[in-house]
Amino acid sequence: MKFNIWTLLFQIINFVVLLYILRRILYKPIREIIEKRRGLIAKTVEDAEKTKKEALELKEKNQKELNKVKELQNQMLEQTREEALKDRSKLLDEANKEAAKINEKEKALIDAEKIRIELELKNKTLEMVSVFASNLLKDISDEELHRSIFRKLLKENGKIVSDISKIKGKEEILNIELFTAYPLPLDDVKTFKETLESQLAKKVKMNTTIDETLIAGVRIKVYDMIYDSSLAGQVNALASQLRETR
Repeated sequence: MKFNIWTLLFQIINFVVLLYILRRILYKPIREIIEKRRGLIAKTVEDAEKTKKEALELKEKNQKELNKVKELQNQMLEQTREEALKDRSKLLDEANKEAAKINEKEKALIDAEKIRIELELKNKTLEMVSVFASNLLKDISDEELHRSIFRKLLKENGKIVSDISKIKGKEEILNIELFTAYPLPLDDVKTFKETLESQLAKKVKMNTTIDETLIAGVRIKVYDMIYDSSLAGQVNALASQLRETR
């Protein structure tokens, strides 16, 4: 193959012309495209940086919000814990108060039961003592002791007369019930009756009844008033006084 210099020159010239044409026609648009792409890339990078910055700011803001939420949660937990402790303390106080009330009630019941038992024991003891004293007095009492007690009553009948005088009865005859442990001599009964009539200025009717449970002495009933000078009455009166004492 034969080398042709003119052909080579012609091709070189065509290539240069082509480059010139390409430069004139394509270089500027391509450069503009490249510049646009470069600007777009720069803008994209800038936007990316901006987005990254905003993302970091948002992350920091979210972190702050998260910290606030955690702090609020901690505060709420602490408040809930304090309220729970207060409620627990309140419940414990109420339980203690209720327990104290129950203890007081139980103590009051125990004290009441103790007093009841002591009173019952005391009454039983007094009852036994009264029975014992009555039996003992029965063994040592006699008709002479009985008359002695009645004569003493005759000498000290001022209270009977005074109490009867305070009752202004309209009846003409005053009925008096006389209960005696032993039969009384008619003279003694007559003397007692006449003494009352003289001091009361009123007719007296004396109804006499034998009551051996009196042991010795007499019991007199006028209206609703009772005057008991018998040994049994004295024993019962003493037992009643002892019951009332603590």
